Amino acid sequence: MTFYLRVEAVNLSHFINDTNDLSTTRGGSLLLLKAMDKVEEIIKNNSPKKISLKKQEIIDLEQQLNELNNNQNPTQSDKNKKKKLREKLRKSKETINNTGVQDTGPTITKGASWGLFNLDMPDEDAGHIKTKVIDFFKSDVLYKHATFVVDLHPNNGEQHYQQDRNRLQTLNRWQQMQAPALAIRNEGITGCAIDKIRPASTERWLKDKESDKDYVSESVHQRRKYGIEQKQKFYEKITGIKAKFTKDIGTLSKSASQDILDGKIAYIYIDGNGFGNIQRACGTPKAQQDFDKNTRHGREALLTNILDQIATKPGWLTQKKEVRLETLLWGGDEIIWVVPAWQGWWMVNEFYKQAERHIKYNSMPLFHAAGLVLCHHNAPIYRIDSLARALADQFAKADRKSNLIAYQILESFDHAGTQLSAFREETIKGLGKLEHLQVKAEKIHEVHSCISELKKNDDFAKRKVYQIIQAYREGKATIAEQYIAKLSDDSHEPLEKLKTIFGGENAHWLHIMNQWDYMNGSQND
Repeated sequence: MTFYLRVEAVNLSHFINDTNDLSTTRGGSLLLLKAMDKVEEIIKNNSPKKISLKKQEIIDLEQQLNELNNNQNPTQSDKNKKKKLREKLRKSKETINNTGVQDTGPTITKGASWGLFNLDMPDEDAGHIKTKVIDFFKSDVLYKHATFVVDLHPNNGEQHYQQDRNRLQTLNRWQQMQAPALAIRNEGITGCAIDKIRPASTERWLKDKESDKDYVSESVHQRRKYGIEQKQKFYEKITGIKAKFTKDIGTLSKSASQDILDGKIAYIYIDGNGFGNIQRACGTPKAQQDFDKNTRHGREALLTNILDQIATKPGWLTQKKEVRLETLLWGGDEIIWVVPAWQGWWMVNEFYKQAERHIKYNSMPLFHAAGLVLCHHNAPIYRIDSLARALADQFAKADRKSNLIAYQILESFDHAGTQLSAFREETIKGLGKLEHLQVKAEKIHEVHSCISELKKNDDFAKRKVYQIIQAYREGKATIAEQYIAKLSDDSHEPLEKLKTIFGGENAHWLHIMNQWDYMNGSQND
């Protein structure tokens, strides 16, 4: 008999977004990304048929090679990666030939925190594997602080695949409702110095403060340790590129040459539009498996190409030649990056350019929504994360058939308050409609060119933009038009282009003011 096994990490807010410590956040995120690989290993090692993942590995390697071979302008990094892939492919095929293993592997799909697997075996053996998976996540030193739900459901044939899959997800949800939101494993005499919730362990403290020990919980200790260890390794594993990366966002954002942007970051949250609907529409395990593999390989190619560009660019490197890039979430259809504020728009633009090439379904590019927050590096990360997600979910997803960016620039984080829609409505008042605050991905380069042209014009000063915006907000359109009439002739063309891009009303003045400092020069120098 055949069964489906579904495993999902739930209540993620207490495993990823519960601290302001980047290493802990990174560690929790990367641990969940690796969790489904652990499930694959358990299935392989406990299957009565000893299911091999080698054939699936060969399929993945061949697809990656084909993508690199189709690249008409390969970089040296591409060539090096192709060489490594060919060697891995040769060894994998030798293993297949020597053992005669011909199965396709158990994995149907695996996201950043969940996976769906096919178990072709008697119910007793399937139940045994389910128990093994549950026991692993309950006892493993790294994973026992997270909450996982695990369920089995009979495979009633391809014609019932969607129904079986939906029932299995419902079983997971029922388990989640019965599970505690927070896993607490020990008692302590004080609270954790980082998450401020869990009891701290008297055996765990921040090693950089031993003279005045700050005790932390076991959960934070394990995630933080893993996040520190994997910071450098993550990029090499995904891209094959070796580089050093900044250890904290203070270093990432520090550059005296950037003047007003010194110490500021761009927090970028990217979420796929309709990826879940596409997966739900997959009528067979093979269709869902193909979609999963295509998107995973596409993201890997995307990150490889981006890193290949920035790993040697002065504007991306510290004096110690460390790359100014932080990845806090990777997998499924979500990505979170932190980059220097002066590289924020370049990074968003490059993501969409690479996504158009590499993240497709049925040969058609898929769409993404982005939330971009530009702020001081010491702003509370969990609140910045909430804001970036809200920007994407509430505004950039307004049109799911477009690539939209909703951004917010904060001189003080509290400016936005808790009523984001009301805040943005007030921001655009007198200048246009709420949707005019979004930026279309395909227009980023044009916006950058127009603003750069205005900045080079000695007769066009930023203070004039403030005066025009204030006049429109006060309902004094005639005065605003008088200000505009006094602008130099050289500014008319870029201003008209920007007005057209941002809805044809007067929202472009707000974008000029907001993006004036952040769209500077060629950005990727």
